[in-house]
Amino acid sequence: MTDLEKEDIKKIAESDLNWQKLKNKRIMISGGTGFIGSLMLDVFRYRNFRYGDGIRVISLSRSGGTSDETVEYIKHDITKPVDYAYNIDYIIHLASNTHPKQYADDPIGTITTNIFGCNNLLKLAVEKKARFLLASSVEIYGQGSEVPMNEQYCGYIDCNQARSGYNEAKRTCESLCQSYRKKYGVNVVIARLARIFGADKKNDTKAMSQFIEKAVSREDIILKSKGNQRYSYCYVADAVSAIIKVLLDGIDGEAYNVSDDDEKKSLGEYAEYMAKLAGKKVIYQLENNPSVSKSTYALINTEKIKKLGWMPMYSVSEGLNRTYKIYKERSL
Repeated sequence: MTDLEKEDIKKIAESDLNWQKLKNKRIMISGGTGFIGSLMLDVFRYRNFRYGDGIRVISLSRSGGTSDETVEYIKHDITKPVDYAYNIDYIIHLASNTHPKQYADDPIGTITTNIFGCNNLLKLAVEKKARFLLASSVEIYGQGSEVPMNEQYCGYIDCNQARSGYNEAKRTCESLCQSYRKKYGVNVVIARLARIFGADKKNDTKAMSQFIEKAVSREDIILKSKGNQRYSYCYVADAVSAIIKVLLDGIDGEAYNVSDDDEKKSLGEYAEYMAKLAGKKVIYQLENNPSVSKSTYALINTEKIKKLGWMPMYSVSEGLNRTYKIYKERSL
């Protein structure tokens, strides 16, 4: 683990979150070995080591893992029912395919992991009387708008495309949460995450991740559009701190947008920023498709989560810089 990664863990673990609510509590996390989940587990380990919080985590994933004093790793397919003998205080549903190649290669698994997994964990939340957090996505807003979208916005999604399976699955999961809340009284909160980036250990095909990969490899960045798209992004450390904030202090039944502050930069400008870090350039190769060059907006409004008392620790540019340095340090 690099020094910057350790710094992120410490910064989250020592931030002004309501840690007392997790004292000696048990948390079940689906996708605990994933990008966001693995960082969250390291934060809980730090809290236990530094402050003696006594947090116990059950990590569910297809890969399992080697258990330690903080984390019990269980190899489990989340699309199957979940049995657990002991008390659970909190459940976090993170497990999901999260980038374009996964959607394309496994469109059915993208839907079933989200929906069946959510349903199975909500059933467990009923049994254990646990507070439930769903990690949702900016993708539920569909095509978006030029105005930053608040939690009441409902955008257009063309459901007759396999790529829309992820968007529709997240929408269905949110509806499931509200249905379990109404019928069984499950205490539910939802974190709608912007496009997450950071030093993932797995191959990620999202545009921002590809920019970082090219920069680290000291290659020119290829853009097949004019780069006018404007999206909201969130550095992974900020995503983890926001999820914990919503888990502990979010209002039952409410959804919260999670994003770093908008720097008014387009996709192309972020590509130029990453290329400059590596001393390379951006090459624009426009496709013969008129829709490619049109500006697309998917900006989210974060006023609601900020009213809870959460603020991002980093700007998008700072997060990109940290990610670049982490990858470079790993390669030494």
